[in-house]
Amino acid sequence: MSKSYTAAIIGCGSIAHSHMQGYQLVDNVDVVAVVDPVKAARSQYVEEYGIPRQFPTIEKMLENAQPDIVSVCTWHLLHPSQTIAAAQAGVKGIICEKPMAIGLGAADRMVEACHNSGTKLVIGHQRRFTPGWEKARDLIGRRAIGSPLWVNCKVADGLTNWGTHVIDGARYVLGEPSTLWVMGAVERRTERYERGTPIEDCCMGLVQMEENIQLFIQPDLGARDASANGFFVQGSEGALEVHQARVRLFNGATNGWKQIDLGVAETEIRGIGGQTHAAQLRELVDWIEGGAEHRGSGRKARDTVEIMMALYESARRHEVVHLPLREKGYPLGMMLEEGSLPAKQPGTYDIRGFLQRQGVDEDEYSLMRSRGVPHFQIMRKLHGKAR
Repeated sequence: MSKSYTAAIIGCGSIAHSHMQGYQLVDNVDVVAVVDPVKAARSQYVEEYGIPRQFPTIEKMLENAQPDIVSVCTWHLLHPSQTIAAAQAGVKGIICEKPMAIGLGAADRMVEACHNSGTKLVIGHQRRFTPGWEKARDLIGRRAIGSPLWVNCKVADGLTNWGTHVIDGARYVLGEPSTLWVMGAVERRTERYERGTPIEDCCMGLVQMEENIQLFIQPDLGARDASANGFFVQGSEGALEVHQARVRLFNGATNGWKQIDLGVAETEIRGIGGQTHAAQLRELVDWIEGGAEHRGSGRKARDTVEIMMALYESARRHEVVHLPLREKGYPLGMMLEEGSLPAKQPGTYDIRGFLQRQGVDEDEYSLMRSRGVPHFQIMRKLHGKAR
């Protein structure tokens, strides 16, 4: 029988609700505290989920609540410092949201701090637990399409957002092949940000992996309905279309495209829903108790960060970049500082700016939450009214 654990959630925004739904499905882990500098956000969270304690800072929470497990659900640039603080405080396990970090050096510091403290670090690539991705990994492992040769992905909302998931997903279904080199191109005509981090308007990248496998990714170059949940894998003897809850196989035995039975309806799977977060949490508990390394461990996620930063560095240097990557900073940010990506349409904007709690009508927010409206939809609506 597994031991009992306490947990705390840092950041009471949109994705934190999905983490909480996961915790609610795991009997031996109790959320005892939340952290957020915005009092209305943490108070609403405490009331809605019956959490006993709330804190304005991570330092106060770590000192007073002393949880076993921490979920880091804040914006990208806060991930390293908060993860390192939790590790140094002796937390047993951390689930940090993706992207793990902006810059390879920051990702390496997170991995090192957790290694030094014995903390098990997991990054929120929870789609590794969806039946579609698990089945695709199984089919490729059984050589249902022969040797995988080519992976094609189209995503929206930036390389470090949805792009994180498809790069990580491709690496997962392919069996975690090492990356040899990358080549990338970037356009930034506007002053576009995501959760406080400067990002590109669009980009594309070619990733050369071992065993002669290539991955091609196109963030914001395709249709807006392009999904971070799916990609196409071509092999020497067939092909796969891979989604969270849908896999189609084409090979010499299928007589055309064949829908693979996953044992679950597509409508039952939600990429950021409670089931995948619960599975992610259960595997973390097993790892803490001596089980195998988590499929979404910080060590594995660090390699996804390296690929993304290498694509930006390739665009910065106008050449192929061979791994391991030497640049430890954020190459896109460096391009902006160097003046090599001047905005042709000035005016800073953040594609996730509507998630800011400031300026929200809290009474209306509470009313909508009581009616079961998801946090994400409420924030869109209320910020739209404010404009």
